Amino acid sequence: MYKRFYWLSLFLLAGSFCHAQFTYKLDQTIKGEIDGKGLGLMWAGGLNAAQINTMDLNGDGLQDVVVFDRTANKVITYLAQGNVLQYAPDYESLFPTEISQWMLLRDFNCDGKKDIFTSDPFGIIVFVNTTKSGKQLSWRAYNPGFPLLTAGFSSNINLKVNESDIPAIDDVDGDGDLDILNVRFVGIGTVEWHKNLSIERTGRCDSMQLQRITQTWGEFEDCACGKISFSGGKTCDQLLSGGRSQHTGGKSLLSIDLNNDGIRELFFSEESCSNLYLLSNTGSVANPLMSSFSNFPAGNPITMPFFPTPYYEDVDFDGLRDLVVSPNLSSRNSLSNDFSKSLLLYKNTGTAQVPQFTLTKNNFLQEQMIDVGDFSVPAFFDFDGDGDQDLFISTYIKGTSATIFQFENINTAAVPYFKRISDDFFGLSVLNSYNLKIQFADMNADGKMDLVFSSTSKVNGRTTLRYIVNSANDRFLVEDATSKPTNLSLSLGENWIVVDVDQDGQTDILVGNDTGGVEFWKNQGTPDTNTYTMISSNFLGFGSSTDRQNLSFAIADLDADGKADLVTGDQRGVLSIYRDFRTITSDAQRVTKILFNELTNEYESRNLGGRIWPTTTNLFNSTKPAIIVGNLLGGLMILRNDEGTELPPEPAVSIFPNPYNFSNTSPLKVKSDRDVFVRFYNTLGQPLSENYFVPANQDYPINMTLLPAGVYIAQFLWNGKTYSRRFVVY
Repeated sequence: MYKRFYWLSLFLLAGSFCHAQFTYKLDQTIKGEIDGKGLGLMWAGGLNAAQINTMDLNGDGLQDVVVFDRTANKVITYLAQGNVLQYAPDYESLFPTEISQWMLLRDFNCDGKKDIFTSDPFGIIVFVNTTKSGKQLSWRAYNPGFPLLTAGFSSNINLKVNESDIPAIDDVDGDGDLDILNVRFVGIGTVEWHKNLSIERTGRCDSMQLQRITQTWGEFEDCACGKISFSGGKTCDQLLSGGRSQHTGGKSLLSIDLNNDGIRELFFSEESCSNLYLLSNTGSVANPLMSSFSNFPAGNPITMPFFPTPYYEDVDFDGLRDLVVSPNLSSRNSLSNDFSKSLLLYKNTGTAQVPQFTLTKNNFLQEQMIDVGDFSVPAFFDFDGDGDQDLFISTYIKGTSATIFQFENINTAAVPYFKRISDDFFGLSVLNSYNLKIQFADMNADGKMDLVFSSTSKVNGRTTLRYIVNSANDRFLVEDATSKPTNLSLSLGENWIVVDVDQDGQTDILVGNDTGGVEFWKNQGTPDTNTYTMISSNFLGFGSSTDRQNLSFAIADLDADGKADLVTGDQRGVLSIYRDFRTITSDAQRVTKILFNELTNEYESRNLGGRIWPTTTNLFNSTKPAIIVGNLLGGLMILRNDEGTELPPEPAVSIFPNPYNFSNTSPLKVKSDRDVFVRFYNTLGQPLSENYFVPANQDYPINMTLLPAGVYIAQFLWNGKTYSRRFVVY
């Protein structure tokens, strides 16, 4: 029995040790600017289709901002610090995982704590806020296992809402409890009123006792974009001149009393339309009557490409509820979507009783963060040769073509500060393409880091991999700007990484394909003519899987053990790490619970923004690099290893075997505790090679078999300084 316990203890300790190498915290300490303005939410990860809510997250009595972004299926939390918002990602994990499609926070039971209403395949589900004073957020299902019910005309039924719809959940009749307005699930485009009878039956607003009162609330019918039929006016058939009403697609509703008469007006929008409509109510509380509509706002209507949806919350902390409008899309449906400016803030410049809305920003929250639109892909390279890493981000599309955003590190390698220099680095917008993804890698085996990119042509729809040759040793300098093609074609969503998989000195390619597999494309050409042949479609055991379609990759020595580890990102926004990737035999070796949550005091996996793309670099002068993640939301997040210690002032570099036998068939190897460049000289100071890029903590092979016997010098370049090591060939 003792022996069994002893071996079990060793096994558990070994597993704990393995996990401990890959432990991170989301870091927001690195600063930066765009157009001279500092970014208070720089690494908050971007936004696309933001559903805006407020609630008290931390029990300090202040309303914080909670966003659900439909494109990434992600709750995003910001704490109010005075009148400034601070990104607070640890709170996101405290929300139920069942939240999907839409989320509205409303206090239905009048206890002063907002509850959750969200979509369910069978209707609407509700989570009751059960948070105790001084404790962290907690919830329970209002009706476990069942959607919200309403009394129909003959019996209780599910309150059905299309998954793309957003209902109005408000006190429509002014009796003190929350009612629900929704566009009819099937059939004609009229609005149902589900009255809450909690007050009438119990005198308390502590439940959702719903009854469907009417299917024609407001006496109007949506016919098509900009075509609405009102009672006593033209019918849909007449408005459409015999055409068919368009009742497919999502609808959103928001009811507001705009003139303090106790009767609610209605904001209305459709998935396929670009305008937000305001319907005027000339009826009464008991008998609402919509008699006309206008594009909102008058004089300068919203012209969002698709589905502008309003939210009524106080987001600038002045005591007045503002209007925030964002597209309620589940995914990009057109190249015309500009997801870098997708949150319109209409500040309430009136009163609480008679609000007036004035457009003040078209990029609310986004103005304070890196947000390049969507599908942000980060890459780092010392562009200017000053010894620190500069930041580059490609995006799906900007305006009419995809581009690369360039951020220069204008401070130091140990304390970076990123300033945006360009939003069209190297003028790649001339390619007239979209779906741009980038990496810096040595494509022609000359020791220089080239710019590699894939993009999809707007002319023929083909996605190809190309590269631009770098002619400089320690910076980016191009003599021939013509991009060189590879023979690798990709599908629209496939992701890739350039890496020397078999360590033969030439760059191979791994592809995360549409079916969830990983393809290994071996380079069987010459340095000047890269020719890739697929060797395996389920490399390292990664076969087809619906859980990991179009995997993205980063490869680096994350735990400073001298072996390259693999980082993958999936379509759910979750990172996985595999130790020593060349020895992976199954998917079971992955580690996903890598992010520390200070609220729960546990490591967890987390959605980092849907369809993520990781890369690695050393941003903190640490023995272990950081992971930087781009995502579907167009922003970035930084994961800092929480066990990394500070690097010594000078790099620890080695050359082995030393002395080296020139008749040896195995290569000379160099190793450094950080990314460096190395160049070889004879004792007269004459250069014998170009600069080679040596990644941190890895045995980097260099073929020196042609050198005659003698003494040589390896000169390492790091942070603008050189360090020399002698070695002997015999």
